Amino acid sequence: MKFSPILSAAIGLCAITLTAFFHDYSNLQVNADSTQAMEKEVLRLEEVGRQKALKGDNDWDDLIAEGAYMIAYDGSIINYQKGLRLPSLPMKSFKMSEMIARVYGDVAVVTGLAEVDSETAEKKPFSFQMRFLNVWKKSGDSWKIVVSERTGVRPPPAK
Repeated sequence: MKFSPILSAAIGLCAITLTAFFHDYSNLQVNADSTQAMEKEVLRLEEVGRQKALKGDNDWDDLIAEGAYMIAYDGSIINYQKGLRLPSLPMKSFKMSEMIARVYGDVAVVTGLAEVDSETAEKKPFSFQMRFLNVWKKSGDSWKIVVSERTGVRPPPAK
């Protein structure tokens, strides 16, 4: 079957367009898979940090980058230095929820809600909630926190 030159050109253009579309689509799928894998990894590392805090482990060199800028629950600022032992709080429980991870290239931003149950030195129980934000940066094969922030969640006013 013989096609007119215009029809042949149109068929050729369609073939090129479809090839480009499927190539771009497969790249989008690879990028989406990569992004999901990175989100999973930083959320796994958040869990590693939760377990460290629950155990009272105050060595964070494996999860926090040298020079990380950290805003604590009380508003104080820590510029993390390797070997710095962060203060720990004896915890009865430490739960994290509402976790959202978003990846932007080699940076991931994680937000969530933490709920802590503890007790004073006099064994008086207390609890608190805080919203948190951790900015993770990938360097080589590892992720480390480069910025963190904690904000206390106040209970609603009594009626």
